[in-house]
Amino acid sequence: MIILGVNASHTATACLLVNGEIVACISEERLSRIKSQAGLPILAINEVLKISGYKVSEIDLLVFGFKDPKVNSCFAALRGTRDEKSDPTSDSSFEKVKKISWFLKEELLVRIPFTKNIYNSIMPMFYTFLDKDLQEKLLLAIEQIGIPSEKVKFVDHHTAHANSAIFSSPQFGKKPLLCLTLDGMGDGFCSTVSIVKNKQIKLIAKTPQGNSLGDLYSFVTYYLGMRMGEHEYKVMGLASYTDPKHAEKLYLRLKELIWVNEDLTFSTNVHSFVFHRILPKILKHERFDNIAAAIQILTERLLVEWVEKIVKLTGVHDLVCAGGVFMNVKANQKILESPMVRSLYVVPSSGDETTAIGAAYWGYDRLGGEWGNIKPLEHLYLGTNYSNADITKEIKKISRKKYQVEKMDHIEKEVAKLLSKGNVVARFYGSMEFGARALGNRSILADPANLDCIREINETIKSRDFWMPFAPSILEERQNDYFINPKNYPANFMTITFVTTEKGKQDLKAAMHRYDFTLRPQIVRKDVNPSYHRIITEFQKLTGIGAVLNTSFNLHGYPIVMSPKDALEVLENSGLKYLAIGDFLIWKKDIID
Repeated sequence: MIILGVNASHTATACLLVNGEIVACISEERLSRIKSQAGLPILAINEVLKISGYKVSEIDLLVFGFKDPKVNSCFAALRGTRDEKSDPTSDSSFEKVKKISWFLKEELLVRIPFTKNIYNSIMPMFYTFLDKDLQEKLLLAIEQIGIPSEKVKFVDHHTAHANSAIFSSPQFGKKPLLCLTLDGMGDGFCSTVSIVKNKQIKLIAKTPQGNSLGDLYSFVTYYLGMRMGEHEYKVMGLASYTDPKHAEKLYLRLKELIWVNEDLTFSTNVHSFVFHRILPKILKHERFDNIAAAIQILTERLLVEWVEKIVKLTGVHDLVCAGGVFMNVKANQKILESPMVRSLYVVPSSGDETTAIGAAYWGYDRLGGEWGNIKPLEHLYLGTNYSNADITKEIKKISRKKYQVEKMDHIEKEVAKLLSKGNVVARFYGSMEFGARALGNRSILADPANLDCIREINETIKSRDFWMPFAPSILEERQNDYFINPKNYPANFMTITFVTTEKGKQDLKAAMHRYDFTLRPQIVRKDVNPSYHRIITEFQKLTGIGAVLNTSFNLHGYPIVMSPKDALEVLENSGLKYLAIGDFLIWKKDIID
């Protein structure tokens, strides 16, 4: 049973599930080299088939992670489609919808807030009226790559989110679960609550669009001069640097904008699409760090309140979560710390990219697949793997006047030795990770106790904002030495922060938040990634530290590298000095040992 799950919105993604197991998953941005690439992920679809060895003709079902493109603003979803004939944004109907939507949002919703329910009801009709054949255009684009329309299904956006969390969780099938989804908006809603029990998923609450905590956080991000929908993590990183007393005052004003209802839904004082019109009045003359802290405090407290109301009502204490709001690792920590929560699982990279995974799981269930055959996500190394022959082919193209190249018998020992001497080393090895976090195979590594490496990575390689913390990859055997995890959260994918131990504050000072002393760890297991585990083990032999600093291997504004060519381009166009690529070590000849 071969199911192809597809997200065709921002960070477009293709996922292939075979007999209940995810075997390949890639976002289009890695191939197109355009950050957060939107649209139909044709390149990614072809790549996951190539990885798995299957043909298009062998696909049993393709499932999109939204139900109806007419209602789901599929204009944006298809904006990246390479076939203009199937792109609805190429005709005037898109501009008509934009003008009507703008007028209704900017005037009606701001001046008469209670009309938001009317807006939510009539806008889908405008989309349907102005472009009745939008779904047919999407199906035509799919048929052009060889998948007939009768093999295509559309699943509700939040159902896709929920399925990604439920079926990928290590707790699935072992106990009753609460499934929470929360994002900006999808298929007319921005949150859902479901109970998973006795092989049934029962929806018990859902919040209509326009009442979104995700929208509020994004518009605050925009107010601070950052890119909404992408830079929210920067606001989260900045939030800890302010005086809590000042942030608390601003929080009290922000909390009037959104609240949790007794029926487990959210409500806002205006439609959340127009928060940008009222935020300047609230945030004017406030310091940037106070603003970041206030929205973070609001998010953490609102989520904990929501979760505790749900647990109290249902009596279920084990949570699985998905949706863009759960990319907020600090808020996830607060949820896990609640005494009413027994266990928590947040799907890795829980934004819309994982609706492709949820759509694939839904398709498997739809075709009658046995729940008992579904395998949880043990790892995210679901992308392309390049051989030494592929790597050698690219290495031959670089200048031997500028670079020294050596094939190593024990590349892990060499990397560990360089790290122990204070060097920053990029690593390209094995199958590429899926998602927003680098997990060792497309990573830049450094000594987590060496604060000097922060400046080197920020200024010469990544151009990162100075306040943003790095994260550690920690040997499974050493995790209790470095952070406090009383509920044994499976911290394999950098989805949550933890309080750091005193030992952690010493050994991992460069790989933790420098102000609140939290860690966002990746636990490295020997059976999951033996080569990466070996690097950290060798580093531990030399330094006594069972972890390394890990950040994504990319230039600022670009996706994480995918191919040997991408890796060598970063080496060429940055201050990076060392690259471990496959079994080869490459370094710039101007380095003085």
